[in-house]
Amino acid sequence: MQELGADKWDREAWWNRADGGCVERFMNLTRSWMVIALALMVLAPITWSQNSALEKQTRVFLDAYAKGDQETVLELVDRENVTVYGSDVAEVVHGADALLKMMVLDQQLWRGSAHIGAMEHVSVIENKSLASMFFDAPFSVAGRPPVAVRFAVLWKREGGRWLLVQSSNAVPTEHQSAAEILHSMEGK
Repeated sequence: MQELGADKWDREAWWNRADGGCVERFMNLTRSWMVIALALMVLAPITWSQNSALEKQTRVFLDAYAKGDQETVLELVDRENVTVYGSDVAEVVHGADALLKMMVLDQQLWRGSAHIGAMEHVSVIENKSLASMFFDAPFSVAGRPPVAVRFAVLWKREGGRWLLVQSSNAVPTEHQSAAEILHSMEGK
């Protein structure tokens, strides 16, 4: 390795140092960027979107379910492979027939007064064959104050159409986050 004097700087010697110097660091950096670019290309088919066609289709499904519109609900689900988790732990249904039975029971309970409000905190992740959507929506029955309901739905593309294959909803707690509970415990 050539030593450089304080008054002389040899760029070529520095670039080609025996320990690899800049050439090795440049190659490592180039490889790193290539790995990052490759990873981005692999993930490129996945898109995160808001106000998507799936969001609109989910809205149609929610409205049809709340109204008891069986025909529309059946058009939007994979009839053989749909699984729906209701708000009660006992409400887990598989297939279109079981979904319609749960829907009929809900309609009897709600007596045509159910309303599912605007979707909030919407997150959609979509690729060529599957899409997931998480959101919250206020739900009310018979003029009662609305409760927040958290939904998770999974759609699969079949023959150019999106069909619902999984849906789950739960009523999340309010004012029971870890931060709020810990804060309330501080004074005790």
